[in-house]
Amino acid sequence: MKHLLNLTLLFWITLTSAQTKMELTPQGFQSMEIKTPNKTFDKLMEASKSWAPYYNKKGADVFNVTEKSLTIEARNESAYYYYNVGVKYYCDIVYSLKIAFQDDKTYTLHFTVKEIYAENVLKKTSVTDFFSPEGKLKDDFTDAKPSLEKTASNIVNSFINFIER
Repeated sequence: MKHLLNLTLLFWITLTSAQTKMELTPQGFQSMEIKTPNKTFDKLMEASKSWAPYYNKKGADVFNVTEKSLTIEARNESAYYYYNVGVKYYCDIVYSLKIAFQDDKTYTLHFTVKEIYAENVLKKTSVTDFFSPEGKLKDDFTDAKPSLEKTASNIVNSFINFIER
């Protein structure tokens, strides 16, 4: 029983440490460089294009496709939430995931929130508005930031895991 508990704990630590965590900064999300799976560029591009409809059931656009790069754009419903006078509100986002495979066996992912919607109405705000000019998180966004980071992490990790299969 003790060995089973130790194995379970080791598996959980390995699983959680392998997950990429996205962090929202005053400049948005930082680009990430990741080790490329041992596949040809053709297979990597094919897997990337296949991930878009797999993860985004309501549709995704794949564009700016080259031999080693592409951009995926899709809408994510209830991507983050915030509280106002004790009431929880959800916002949708339109995000862009730019992927560029390099010859050095790495690839770059860049996650961007392009648009924010509240009740299907485009808001005139962006993720940079979550922060003051000094780079401090505004009080109104203390719940929005971690919930958006979780959504971004889920999207990026889904992509990473999908192309590694």
